[in-house]
Amino acid sequence: MKMQHREHAWMGLGAALVMCAGGLWSVPEAQAAGFANTAQSGTATGMGGVATANPDEPNANFYNPAAMVFSEGFSAYVGPTLIKPSVSYEGQGIEEQTEPALFPPPNVNLTLPFGEQYAVGLGVTLPWGLAIRWPDHWVGRENFRAQQLQTINVNPNFAYKVPGIDLGLAVGVQAMYSTITQERTVILRDDLEVPVLLGGQGFGVGATAAAFYKLNSQWSMGLNYRSAVNLNYEGRAHFGEEVEGTPFEQRFVDQGITTELTVPHTLNLGLGYQATEALWVGLDLNYMTWSTYDRIEINFDEQSPEGEPGESEPPTVVEANWNDALAVRLGAQFAITDALKARVGFAYDMTPVPDATVGPSLPDNNRTVGALGLGYEVAGFRADVAYQYIYLPTREIRNGSVDGDYQLNSHLVGLNVGYGF
Repeated sequence: MKMQHREHAWMGLGAALVMCAGGLWSVPEAQAAGFANTAQSGTATGMGGVATANPDEPNANFYNPAAMVFSEGFSAYVGPTLIKPSVSYEGQGIEEQTEPALFPPPNVNLTLPFGEQYAVGLGVTLPWGLAIRWPDHWVGRENFRAQQLQTINVNPNFAYKVPGIDLGLAVGVQAMYSTITQERTVILRDDLEVPVLLGGQGFGVGATAAAFYKLNSQWSMGLNYRSAVNLNYEGRAHFGEEVEGTPFEQRFVDQGITTELTVPHTLNLGLGYQATEALWVGLDLNYMTWSTYDRIEINFDEQSPEGEPGESEPPTVVEANWNDALAVRLGAQFAITDALKARVGFAYDMTPVPDATVGPSLPDNNRTVGALGLGYEVAGFRADVAYQYIYLPTREIRNGSVDGDYQLNSHLVGLNVGYGF
């Protein structure tokens, strides 16, 4: 065991950052697979994420900004989505559980039609990221212990209604600011463990485009595209004071790091049907090009991964090789009265994470989602509440990261209020 720890130690900075990078940017239990958070509205969340072809979606700026031209006046819609994830691990003769957590990513939508053909909107969302934290002394702490990713997207959109037909078109800009922290432990000897903290912030810009078409009084169709965004991060690698005064001190030097991440293109197609005066039914297909997440490269300001201080070496590279993924969503809304609406939804979301690179930072699997919701609207005011349960079957990891069986599930509660005039 001591010889094993000595070998880990002399891998030095490279080992620490390679292991951290293996889980970098990965977060469990957002609403969609991978690290996407598509729960941005109490209305859509209550229907399993169905929104692309819904002419009454209050957060149209996120789900389909082209539908804004069918709004009758100014509207504001805000609220959080409360997310409570849980991940359990069983392997190597032990059982572990992630620490309890509750995350409240907010969403804000402002819509302003002007004239009969134009509308502008502004949305602020957290479309990528959440967090995970294993106990301090869990069996896999050398590979990964904790992380938190937040990505704030400021998204203005402009929409135009084509004269003579019920067709709306929209374009917009995505301005993303992101922060990341990640922790793990380097075990140098039986009596010496050094905590490692990586942290950084990044920025990137992308585009959006959308179309919304009312075929007639019953049928509607929608398309919403969000471009990939390349986020360039700058940050620091920090090592705990436990290494000071040991033979390993010169290998574990606090320093600056840089890296980048590309969040995927997303394409949403929707079909809506007003079956009766009270019942609306919608179908969404969501496609994400997770293959943009093929690797992580970390560059060091002061020291190469395994060389002496000041040596110039190639960046540390960690392969991800994710796959593109599809989600299918079906939802319905029933008007109990003019003011009160009930909602239900179901979704199946395929994981982009392959067996070869899946790890304890994101032991993702295909997701089955069940949803319920209620909405109340009177005199321009509205309130929406929604609940989702996300179930993932056990993911078996046998690739040498932290082998074992991982079970994930998550509870989501969407709470939104709005006002329009």
